[in-house]
Amino acid sequence: MPNCLLLQEYNTKFAHETPIEAEMKIKSLLRYSYRVIEILFILSITAGIVSMGLSSHDSAEMIGMLMTNIGAMAWLWFISLPLLLIVFVSFLRCSIPPLSIYKKVVLLLHLLNVVLWFVFYVILPKPEPCDAAIMEKHYKNHHDDMYDLVRYVRSSLDDSCSIVLQYRDNEVQTFTIANNSERKTCTGIKDQQELEKILQTVGLSIQELAMIQEKMHKAGIIGIDIEKNSISRWMTAKSELQFRWFGNNIYQFALYDYLLKEKERDEFLRSHQFILYNDSVVFEAYGDYCDLRGFPDKDKFQPLNEVNK
Repeated sequence: MPNCLLLQEYNTKFAHETPIEAEMKIKSLLRYSYRVIEILFILSITAGIVSMGLSSHDSAEMIGMLMTNIGAMAWLWFISLPLLLIVFVSFLRCSIPPLSIYKKVVLLLHLLNVVLWFVFYVILPKPEPCDAAIMEKHYKNHHDDMYDLVRYVRSSLDDSCSIVLQYRDNEVQTFTIANNSERKTCTGIKDQQELEKILQTVGLSIQELAMIQEKMHKAGIIGIDIEKNSISRWMTAKSELQFRWFGNNIYQFALYDYLLKEKERDEFLRSHQFILYNDSVVFEAYGDYCDLRGFPDKDKFQPLNEVNK
């Protein structure tokens, strides 16, 4: 009985509508739905730009995030191309007169996204540049300090233990220690007693950690990845000393404990990520796959390496 009443009410309400009126209603509904989706899509772009801007340490990192996103979009072209087409058509359609209130709102949102991007790019700090020549100069000026840092860390660690300590903008970004049985993350630990208890598992004390930080500062280093091997110090492949951030790229010194073999040297010579400085020192650059700048002056600098061998 209730179903019959509902059917009767529906027939009474829509019986007077002609097919043309019904079609117009459907078109109106579709147009309204498209407008809602269009605005939500543009606002999602706005949210993405704000998120990149707020999470970036500097303007180069923001550009790096953009390059990474572009790389991801290239892989997912079958999804990204239709979305880019929607944005382009939306901007073009709302730029052509006559401009209704809705068109003006959408156009303002597009312009807001452009303005937001440039505002974040301008207000974010500009990173210090880095290339092979800059790293060579730093290595020559701080050679003794860097090797003193490595020796002190290894002498402080227990056998088969390691420490990774990395700073960015004077804040600890990564802090982990490891021994034969486990790896522990110390980032964010404020309690001194808790931290000292964890440090003791690799043979370190709070005082030794403070000395490591002091020696890092003296050597002009922002991060270390150093291990002490139980058999012999020569068995440890290398010590990594991070030098400088540029966007999502980290530039570092790799100090090897042995003279590199010819095959290893050839691999370093071929890749734009590495500069073979001499037979036991390599300048390295690591970063996002789509934003790895490497060394812009590698071709100019590499022939000079012969004098360092």
